[in-house]
Amino acid sequence: MKSLNSYLLIASAILFLGVVTFGAVAVMSVHAVSEKARMIETEARNIAFIGRLQDQAHQLLLVEHHYLLDPQAHAFARDRAESIRNALQADLSDHRAYEAATGHPESLEEVRLLHELDAVIQGLAQLTSPEEGPLTGAGARQVLAEELLQRGEQITELLTAVNALHFDIIARKIGMAEGHFSFLLQLFLGLSLLGLLIVWLGYMLHSRYVVSPVKSLARTAHRLAAGDLSTRADTHSRTEIGVLYRSFNEMAETIQRHERDLSELTHELERRVEDRTRSLEQAYASLQRTQQDLVRMERMATLGQIATTVNHEIKTPLNALYINLQLLKRRARAIMPADSALQSEIADLVSVIDREVLRISSYLDEFVNYARFPPSHPQRSDANRIVREVMDMFSQKAEEAGVRMQASLDPRLQPLLLDERKVAQALINLCANAFDAMPRGGTLTLATREEDQCGLIEVSDTGAGISPEDLERIFKPFFTRKETGLGFGLAIVQRIAEDHGGSVSCVSQSGHGSTFTLRLPISGAVIPAGPEPVLAELECSTS
Repeated sequence: MKSLNSYLLIASAILFLGVVTFGAVAVMSVHAVSEKARMIETEARNIAFIGRLQDQAHQLLLVEHHYLLDPQAHAFARDRAESIRNALQADLSDHRAYEAATGHPESLEEVRLLHELDAVIQGLAQLTSPEEGPLTGAGARQVLAEELLQRGEQITELLTAVNALHFDIIARKIGMAEGHFSFLLQLFLGLSLLGLLIVWLGYMLHSRYVVSPVKSLARTAHRLAAGDLSTRADTHSRTEIGVLYRSFNEMAETIQRHERDLSELTHELERRVEDRTRSLEQAYASLQRTQQDLVRMERMATLGQIATTVNHEIKTPLNALYINLQLLKRRARAIMPADSALQSEIADLVSVIDREVLRISSYLDEFVNYARFPPSHPQRSDANRIVREVMDMFSQKAEEAGVRMQASLDPRLQPLLLDERKVAQALINLCANAFDAMPRGGTLTLATREEDQCGLIEVSDTGAGISPEDLERIFKPFFTRKETGLGFGLAIVQRIAEDHGGSVSCVSQSGHGSTFTLRLPISGAVIPAGPEPVLAELECSTS
């Protein structure tokens, strides 16, 4: 058997692997770019250092030139030149050692140029420091000035060549950083396209292997509940959906067999009753009612089994799909920019899948809530308080829908023996239907009063009303005129009313609104919830 969970796990693993891969590559690329930036910063400092060396060399040349112009300042110029020269040679020595240790391809050439620069500076010392003392002849000073100018041009050329090497290093580092960014962009685009493909494939597979089979099963269950016990769900799926279909068919077989057995038993009972008690018409009528109750109980019990199986077999893969869908949505937002068109497209696809999953889940919840009616917990309660709480719940919705809510509560109404949660649920269902009947606004009135030892709760609206042909079927399961839902709202209200030994009725006229009256006994026992509610012995009179 194939498992939908396995497919979802594989898809999630692929997405997770893609996210982890992209993250790891991005981290390494950012780290590499950071390293290149630090190297570029270092080279910028080196260029600035070479600039300072050039400034010192120019200062040295100026001092030397000043010495040539003013021989009287021989001692001062010589000391000043010596100081600048020593500092310049010390900086050159330190920088040569630093460049020799960097290991760049240009380091050897730079060290060579620095050696030449050092030799030129040492030549300046020999040029302007003759053994015989200060220069006295104008011709000698002219020769030395020309020599000094040539040495200055050599220093400028050497420092310019050194800076050119540093600019080459910076250009190479920038090129490597651009290469990392280009690779990261290509990887991002590739993974984005892969993610989009996976989302599209997941949507198609979900529609084909989950949504369509569930819709088909719902239609088959509707026909089965309508009395067509020969209907069967046909599928060739080998996943959990296929298991669910086979389980449904087995249940349908069981229902049909039980119905056939029950029918045979009924005929046998009828034959014996006709043979032995023809004169006891009242007992015969009672037996007929018992037979009908048995049929209803059998159908509701089977419906409960179907609800249990449907809830287990469908809700489990739906929950797993919904959880993984939320993870996919968060990871898509984390990977892609918030304003990208690709994220918007992926978000739209994910939202479609999300809505379909929630819609299926709501159908299942509505079906299960009706089939598995919970037991009641009755206690003496104030019906007026329950009505006010329900009105508070709908106050915000009424304001948004343009519906005016008003109450007419009888303060003399005695406390009723009821299950507050169930009665509140019945009122919520009635109010929700009233809002649906007034899409353009109107008036919703909730009233309470006491009549014939019964507490009456009335819910009236000014909506479109209910047609006479529909009025006879509104409390039947699966009957609805709405585009959504399975038609269990009013059926649940009726079960709650009968569970309390009461009843619910409706007075409506097309175009003039509707009034639903929930009639509950002031005293009496609440009937425990079972496969089918049976009216209590103490029932309210319907005047």
